[in-house]
Amino acid sequence: MALRALEFAVVTGNPQATIADRRERQPDAKIGYIASDEEWVLEALVGGADEAAVVAPYDAAQLGAFVERLDLRARLRAESRRLQEAFAHSERLTALGTLVAGVGHEINNPLSAVILSIEVARRRMLPALDAALAIGVAAKAGMPLPSHALATLSKLAWTDNGGRAAAGVFDEMDAAAEAIASIVRDLRTFARSDQDAPPERVDVDELIEHAIRLSGREAARRGVLERDYAPSLPPLVVPRARVTQVIMNVFINAFQAISEIERPKHRVRISARADADFVAIMVSDTGPGIAPESLERIFDPFFTTKRQGFGTGLGLSISRAILRRLGGDLSVESVHGEGATFACFLPLPSHELLEKTMRRSTETLGYSESSATRSILVVDDDDRVLRSYARLLGARHRIMVAYDGREAIDMIRSGSSPDVLVIELDLPGQEGRELLSWLEAERPDLARRAILSTSGASNASTAEFLRGYRGPVVLKPVHAKDLLAAIDSVAGTSVSASR
Repeated sequence: MALRALEFAVVTGNPQATIADRRERQPDAKIGYIASDEEWVLEALVGGADEAAVVAPYDAAQLGAFVERLDLRARLRAESRRLQEAFAHSERLTALGTLVAGVGHEINNPLSAVILSIEVARRRMLPALDAALAIGVAAKAGMPLPSHALATLSKLAWTDNGGRAAAGVFDEMDAAAEAIASIVRDLRTFARSDQDAPPERVDVDELIEHAIRLSGREAARRGVLERDYAPSLPPLVVPRARVTQVIMNVFINAFQAISEIERPKHRVRISARADADFVAIMVSDTGPGIAPESLERIFDPFFTTKRQGFGTGLGLSISRAILRRLGGDLSVESVHGEGATFACFLPLPSHELLEKTMRRSTETLGYSESSATRSILVVDDDDRVLRSYARLLGARHRIMVAYDGREAIDMIRSGSSPDVLVIELDLPGQEGRELLSWLEAERPDLARRAILSTSGASNASTAEFLRGYRGPVVLKPVHAKDLLAAIDSVAGTSVSASR
């Protein structure tokens, strides 16, 4: 029997602990263990080895059979893991589909505020600008100021609340646009696949509110959503998208449960508590509860107590598997006829892990009229974005634009030497990264002054790239203060005064 070329690692000490550590560091590795007795075989298999056996010395046939079993079981494990991830992603998208109507409402409300506010601003500002132009022409010519223009300005003046009505309209548009952006970020995070969900530091109440923004409206239509978070909850280090999926699954179960029974008043209550080892997020409902015979099977794959068409029976099974992979668990308590409580247990991170994933906190730099004039090259394939950059920056800086990486490279080769570059990472193909690679190889001085603009870690490749990138990144939708702060930081200027 021809043996395959394999990479061997010497395993010493307790095989269970050693193999478990190797499996955690290399989830896809093919791990086999040749033991001296059956006790060590069992220890190795418990630790996560694909195959373990006692193999007689110099027995090529027995060793060959061992290698074949190792290869087969490793491939079966990888396929099982792939199917589990596919089921999890499918279940998550199924849950997301049930929320489309509610999310549409959540987006349409702030969008209506933006559209109406723009119309109010247009009706007031355009006549006022025409009147100001007429006054300016008259003043420049030494003529009397036109009375109709003065009357128009007086009529359109924003006079309520001490003359702050105009600022109020723009503040409302800004808040509404940020609400829409927040919902889009939540949906993108929720829809990511497992490979795009690295652990990150999150605050517990922020994590719960993230899920509520996606599903809380569903509860509002059917009952009262109550929040009860303990003060000063410790932070967690978890894959945000996966834990959001768990909370969402539990939420959806609770919302559907309260629709199955008539009560004078329904509620879904979410609470969060912590002890020395875990944070517990509990979701209680006033639905019909779970029958004792169903309670024992509630986490079994494909088992469901819902009516046909209202669930696949995978949500709770996948949710428990996600939490157990993170070192936590999912449990349920129920009194049949009175409701149910699901508890999500999430382990507290070690001090070292918390330090490792500590989010960078950077001071928000303001922008002042005394900031130096700079030459800024903006690379983006969207005309609307380029026009917005030009409006924001053009009054103070010299703006150059390029629609793709190739055009930007040609401009620099022809002699353009911008002080700052703002590069859209998500250009078609890989042009954003290719431009950055070219700068690092050919113009490292400009590479150090590059700012990446991106919609976020939309796929595994982008997520990996951003984790390794050390330069400034501004996330779309871009906020003026973030962009201006990034420009000042790469240009070596610290500005503390704000306009």
